[in-house]
Amino acid sequence: MHVHRQRIHRRWRHKKKLQRRIFLWFGLSIVFTALAVVMVFRLLSPTERLQRDAEGFQHFTSNRVAAVWNDAPAREAMLRDMHADLNFDVSLFDATGALISRHGGMCEEPWIQLPIRAEDGAMLGSMEACGEPYRWGGWRFILVLFLAIAILWGASGIFAARLMRPLRRLEDMARKIAEGDLSARTKLHPHHDGELGVLGATMNEMLDRIEKQLADQRELLAAVSHELRTPLGHLRLLIEMGRENPTEKVVNEIEQEVLELDELVSQLLASSRLDFGTLHTKAVDPIQVAEHALSRVDVDICKLEVEGERALMEADPTLLGRALANLLNNGNHHGGGVRRLVIRFEPDEVVFFVEDDGPGFAPGERKRVFEAFYRGEHRAGASLGLGLSLVSRIATAHGGRAWIEDVDGGGARVLFSISAVEAEAEQVEMATAAE
Repeated sequence: MHVHRQRIHRRWRHKKKLQRRIFLWFGLSIVFTALAVVMVFRLLSPTERLQRDAEGFQHFTSNRVAAVWNDAPAREAMLRDMHADLNFDVSLFDATGALISRHGGMCEEPWIQLPIRAEDGAMLGSMEACGEPYRWGGWRFILVLFLAIAILWGASGIFAARLMRPLRRLEDMARKIAEGDLSARTKLHPHHDGELGVLGATMNEMLDRIEKQLADQRELLAAVSHELRTPLGHLRLLIEMGRENPTEKVVNEIEQEVLELDELVSQLLASSRLDFGTLHTKAVDPIQVAEHALSRVDVDICKLEVEGERALMEADPTLLGRALANLLNNGNHHGGGVRRLVIRFEPDEVVFFVEDDGPGFAPGERKRVFEAFYRGEHRAGASLGLGLSLVSRIATAHGGRAWIEDVDGGGARVLFSISAVEAEAEQVEMATAAE
């Protein structure tokens, strides 16, 4: 339990680490920006000129007040004009510090304190002046700057949490996946969450594919178990019968069951190779592969037709033969017999198709028949439903596709193509020597 708590604590600590880093860097950038602004303002501001102007203003004001010091009406008029025109709060004191006159409020923090002297240098009194524009200097400026930084830094914390929210959702989904919950999904959307939304949508698609693959594997395992049970049980019965009364009929039936098992294993091996993407391509003569497939399923070779100029292609001969055998078996078992197998050489692809004499496909099942484990209306029976699905996957692995067309006069035409990648000269020579 103690170890589990430590693990949770470490996970929470690492979970907050990136958010703290974002928050810290946001805050530091704000502080550095504020300091840079103050420094630039300090360097670019006309400090010396302002100081010189202030000294000149003080000297001028002090002389003017001293000139009218003994003329009370003129002195009051001047102070009143300063308060009205310059928006200053002005207080005048005598030499002892007693208040003589005040226009405006009392100055808590005087902007200027001027000594008023007579021409002979005698001290007449002093004047204080202050104004609203100058009451925000000193510690108040530092306080305002600190409050601004605090507000911006607090906002950066909100931004950091908002930026981390999609990452937390992705982390929660990843943790559920690690715990075995493949139904976990994130609600991130590329339009609202940007790159993280794209990552979330990609992970959702990945989980969809994984779930489908696992479901297919479970269905395949169940189907294989069922399909193996029947021929194995029949084989055991035939072996017992052969022991008591060995006849040619019993041997033929045993052979037939073994061939069915071999066909099933071949289908599974082809499916496994496609799952792992293990294609062994080499120079292949499609016509030879087709002839071998016809012989394997016991169909007359005269039903093979070739259109176009014959050429060697880059392909996996085992998988290509499996696709053709599946088409032929499909025509024999479900299509009322194979009418013909056609190979058509085109500039960009090689097309293979089988026509049969069966009832054809319903419009709604022309795409579904290429799905794994699907058994159509006229194709039910002892079958895994992998035949046409393998045809489609083999075609896709070779850069082609699989589809279905109608045939005039009835029947169905099942086609697949491979990319017409001609074999290199060295491979052609090796294939010719092998023949």
